[in-house]
Amino acid sequence: MINRLREAIAPTSPDPNIAQRQMVLNIVLLGLAIPGLLFGTVLLILWILGYVPPSGAIAGLGVLPFILLSYWLGRQGRLRIAGIIPTTTVFIIIVASLFQAGIGHASTIGMAMVVAAAGILIGTWAASIFVLLSILAYVLAGWAQNSGLISSATLPQATVLADVFVLGFGLAVLVVLIWLSNREMARALSMERGISDQLQVQSRELEELVSQRTRVLERRALQLQTTADIAKLSTELPEPQMLMSQAIELIRSRFGYYHASIFIMDETGNWADLTASTGEAGSKMIARHHRLALGSASIIGWVTANRLPRVALDVEQDPFHFKNLLLPETQSELAVPLLVGQRLLGALDVQSIEPHAFAEDDIRALEAISSEVAVAVDSARIQREMQEHLDRIERSDRAETQAAWGRIARSRSVPIIHLNTSGEIGSPTDEVFQVIEDAIIQDATVLSPDGRDIAVPIQVRGETVATLAARRAKPSEPWNDEEIALMEAVASQSAQALEGARQRSEERRRVTELEVINRISQAVSQMVPQDTLFRIVRRQLIQAIGDTDLKICIFDPQEDQLTISYDSRRSEPARATTEPLGDDLSSVVIRSRQPLLLTDNPAQRAAMLGVSDFGEGIKSWLGVPMLLGDDILGTIILEDYDEDNRFTEDDAALLATVASQVAAGIQNAILLDQVQRTARRERLIHEITSKVRRAPDMKSILATSTRELGRALNAIRSTVSLGSSKSDADDAALESEGGILNSQDSES
Repeated sequence: MINRLREAIAPTSPDPNIAQRQMVLNIVLLGLAIPGLLFGTVLLILWILGYVPPSGAIAGLGVLPFILLSYWLGRQGRLRIAGIIPTTTVFIIIVASLFQAGIGHASTIGMAMVVAAAGILIGTWAASIFVLLSILAYVLAGWAQNSGLISSATLPQATVLADVFVLGFGLAVLVVLIWLSNREMARALSMERGISDQLQVQSRELEELVSQRTRVLERRALQLQTTADIAKLSTELPEPQMLMSQAIELIRSRFGYYHASIFIMDETGNWADLTASTGEAGSKMIARHHRLALGSASIIGWVTANRLPRVALDVEQDPFHFKNLLLPETQSELAVPLLVGQRLLGALDVQSIEPHAFAEDDIRALEAISSEVAVAVDSARIQREMQEHLDRIERSDRAETQAAWGRIARSRSVPIIHLNTSGEIGSPTDEVFQVIEDAIIQDATVLSPDGRDIAVPIQVRGETVATLAARRAKPSEPWNDEEIALMEAVASQSAQALEGARQRSEERRRVTELEVINRISQAVSQMVPQDTLFRIVRRQLIQAIGDTDLKICIFDPQEDQLTISYDSRRSEPARATTEPLGDDLSSVVIRSRQPLLLTDNPAQRAAMLGVSDFGEGIKSWLGVPMLLGDDILGTIILEDYDEDNRFTEDDAALLATVASQVAAGIQNAILLDQVQRTARRERLIHEITSKVRRAPDMKSILATSTRELGRALNAIRSTVSLGSSKSDADDAALESEGGILNSQDSES
């Protein structure tokens, strides 16, 4: 029963304020319903017995539906209307009793109960309204009673028991309401104290959290500042060693570490070399090339092997700590890997003189800094390698430029051009001003001692490729500064123009060479006959190199012989000549398998190579081997009988490319000939076999075999015999005329 009563008055709203008001409303409604039910029931019985009028029973029982309606509205959360209904109903009943029975103690207490209930259930404004209404009702009822308008007014002594009952009940209700109010006030005060204590705890926690966050933010700001400074160092210090030295000192000083160092993996990836370290201990370790093996019993060895951070809060308890005698005060150590993507560069190590000096935030901060250090070191390394590569390219470019202009100087063009006072080109001469050689040696403008001659170097990419020299008609008129500046400006412009012309010439040459190689390659792919291929090679080389003599020799490694298959000096195609390898230049190229270029006094250089039969009148000679994989198929030779220095290294490179194409063509022709011969043999075998199978008897089989074999082999006589003795064979011999081969089979 009690549990059901508790469930009935229990609040339904999750909001604590609304739930509290629901609880008070339900208790008040319960307090009104129980006495109303009892009072109405008693008066109903008395009315039935004829002792009292029915108005009391009607009032006591009539309030119950309104109480139930208020209860339902309160369960729905409509608390204001739920509080107005019962208080208004009770107030109306009390006012009705005033005008029926007159003013008494019970009505006074009832009015007080209504005012108190209105204040609790609805609010202060409702209590104020009911106070005014109660005063107005008392004034009107008193006036009516004094005026005799209320004829049924009950004398006070007649209502003592009723007043006592109502007074007691009213006071009890007030006590309950006061108790509820005090309980709620006590609960509110307790809740307020709890909230206050909770707020104080939360305030302390918030202050601690703010303090922690402040320290974290300060640490993070220090980390970001360090990272930014390291990034700045990477732009200012392109040398990796200087960058790492300053970065590691920056990390140590910013975070107050005892020692800090950077280890970089060597080329094998098996050792971590100490590259940058702080303090005197670090200098000593670097001087003795301190290094730790990958996976060794050390913090660095473990970190580089596992590519993960490792912290030793107490180095005495960590089995991987490497005890360094140069760092005796180390109490805790932290190391993180230096990673760029998945590539391991090394490790960053910091040490502290305090145990348990590293927290989780320190690990994360050092990881972020190590990432920036790794990127900076890797960027510096890449920048240095790029600079070295650019330097190599520049040196190679300068060497190529120097070589190209050297080839031009050694070419057929006139190395010295003289202009007279009229600006006309004079006759070619080898006269050289002394100042020209001095300008080439010094790479600067040079004046003769008497001031008459001047030479200005024409430089391309820092290399002197030509000189511009002039001579005064009279020694008494030396060159002034303005004239020297003009000649230097002309020399600078001439250098650009000359280099542009050379590059355009080189480009045209490259295009021509590509066209030559492409046409020869097409001829090779089309499987043209060998003589036709050689003639195509001749025409294309004339287009690229100029008119010169061409020889193509085929080498037979089994016979150790060279066959001259093509010679452009022959007026008509002739039978190929074959010679054994000897002491000629072609044999030298075959044996060395290297190109050979003789342009300056070729006879003397050939003699130095042990060649006795060089040939008369040859002024320039170029030969390259025809290589196909590891096999050498022959040589291609260019000879010139008219000009010295006729061929260049570019010609040799082009001829080597052509030789590889010709070698592929020759090999393709050999393979094609083998395939054709195999196919022809298979076809003959198939035809002979078909004819033999169609023969009706043994004699026809033998006759067909003998005849077809003689035709296939172009034999003047072919014989087949059966039997084990000569006499038997003579009796059964079959012959066929018309070939050059005689064959006999003595087996049956």
